[in-house]
Amino acid sequence: MRGIFRSTDAGASWTRIDDDAHQWGWTGASITGDPRVHGRVYVATNGRGILRGDTS
Repeated sequence: MRGIFRSTDAGASWTRIDDDAHQWGWTGASITGDPRVHGRVYVATNGRGILRGDTS
């Protein structure tokens, strides 16, 4: 299955954070975590902007 997933339990379970109707473009290797904010990630969307996600 293709998509972008997150885990809040060290990889024991995963939740998909996009869906087939709302793809964010090709992400490639452009996903990174914020070293200053626990649980925050940034996803580059290949020309559609940068998305920020938080666990809460």
